[in-house]
Amino acid sequence: MGIRRRDVASATAIAAAATVAAVAVPARAHTKDESTWDLIKRSGQVRMGIFEYSPYFMRDKASGEWVGAMVEMGKDIAKELKVTYEPVEVGGFAEAVLSLQAAKVDMNFGLQATPIRATAIDFAGPIYWIEWVTVNNPKFAGRNWEDYNKSDVKVAVMTGTSDELLLRKMAPKATRVEFKLIADVALAVSSGRADAFTTTVLASMVMKQKNPALGDFVNPKPRVALPGYIGLRTEDDQRWVKFLNRWAEWNILLGHNERRMREALAKDGLEVPSTVSFSPN
Repeated sequence: MGIRRRDVASATAIAAAATVAAVAVPARAHTKDESTWDLIKRSGQVRMGIFEYSPYFMRDKASGEWVGAMVEMGKDIAKELKVTYEPVEVGGFAEAVLSLQAAKVDMNFGLQATPIRATAIDFAGPIYWIEWVTVNNPKFAGRNWEDYNKSDVKVAVMTGTSDELLLRKMAPKATRVEFKLIADVALAVSSGRADAFTTTVLASMVMKQKNPALGDFVNPKPRVALPGYIGLRTEDDQRWVKFLNRWAEWNILLGHNERRMREALAKDGLEVPSTVSFSPN
C-alpha cells in the first residue's frame, strides 16, 4: 500500500513537534523521583550555590569568572565526578535551605549544621573549621580567654550572634558591649570604648584590614572553632552524601582545603596569621 502525501506531512509535523518539546524541557530538569546523584550523572553538571562573600566566592574583576576557596572546592568535586562545574547565583546564606529544596542547586557550601537546618536539609563534611578570635585595642594585651574573663574588661560583640554566645561561654565575666553592626564593633575597639572584640577569623581580618587603628589579632587559648559543611537536599539515595563525605575527609586530611582557604585570602590581600588554622587541630 502506498503512503499518501498528507500522511507523510502529518508524521513530519508530529516529529517536529516532539523535537521542539524535547528542546523546551531542560536536560537539567529535576524529576520528582530522581536523586541528586542520578541527576548529576544524567545532566553531566554539578550546580553549586554562590554569591559575593570573600574569600568563599568572589567575582574576578578582569575575567568576570567566579573564584574563591569554595569555588576551587566545587571545581575539584566536579573534576572527581568527571562532570561540568556550574556556579548558580543565590541570595546568600539566607537562601541556602530554599535553593536546595527547590532543586535550584545541588550543594551549598560554608554552612553551619545547626539543629534547625538539619530538620530541613542534609549535610556532608565538615570541609573546614572556622576559628573565633579577638582583636585588641592597642592599649590592651589580652592573649588567652582568661585575660578577657574579667569584669573590668570590655569586649564588643554583635547582638544576637554566635559571637555573643561564644563570649558568654568563654569569658562570662567580661563586660559585653553590644552593637548591631560589625563596623560599630570595630569602631568601639579602635576608639577605646572597648578593649577588644571577638568574631570569626574571616570577619576579624576584614575589619583589621579596613581599620589600621586596631591592635593585635589574637587567637586565644583554648582554641574555639566550629565546622563548616556542605548543605544538600534530604533524600533516600545516599550516594551523593557518601561521595561528598569521603571527598571532604580526603581533602581535610591532605591539607587541600586549608591551602585553598589561605590562597583565596591572599588573593583578597589578606594574610592569615600562622597561628590560625582551618583544620580541626
